[in-house]
Amino acid sequence: MNRDQIYAVLMALNDDSMLLPNAAVAEVLSRDALRVGGGGPPWLLGHCEWNNRRVPVIRFELLNGGGGSGGDPRRERVVVLNSVGRHLPSGNLAILTQGYPHLVTLNRAALHPVELDSVDRDDLVLSRVRIASQVALIPDLVTVEAEIARAQVAA
Repeated sequence: MNRDQIYAVLMALNDDSMLLPNAAVAEVLSRDALRVGGGGPPWLLGHCEWNNRRVPVIRFELLNGGGGSGGDPRRERVVVLNSVGRHLPSGNLAILTQGYPHLVTLNRAALHPVELDSVDRDDLVLSRVRIASQVALIPDLVTVEAEIARAQVAA
């Protein structure tokens, strides 16, 4: 294992991209797995059943203050993530993405920090980085999980 390499996944959101460690992704499901509803804010889309667990599904760009229009439903995927905090009973959360996540192997020199977007919530977005010609956000998943837990209690 090369300590200079970072194994990650690049996920297309609606008008944005997200970069996560490869180990964060548990599985990628079709959009058909999404069960819409349950009340709550618009970014909390519903849930999916995964490994006998009820996993909340979010649209991160809405949680982060981005636009409300969805992407192409035929391309959307539900990406189940491993929980990093203790806020969610299922131990997982899921994000609706545009297409499949792309596995990328990066080195630290390939990542160039850039400023957050004006709409980014600085409690949700740890950083934005440029990878070649693409900019991606790095989310604070512990804060995302806390937001989901609060929304589920309120709903």
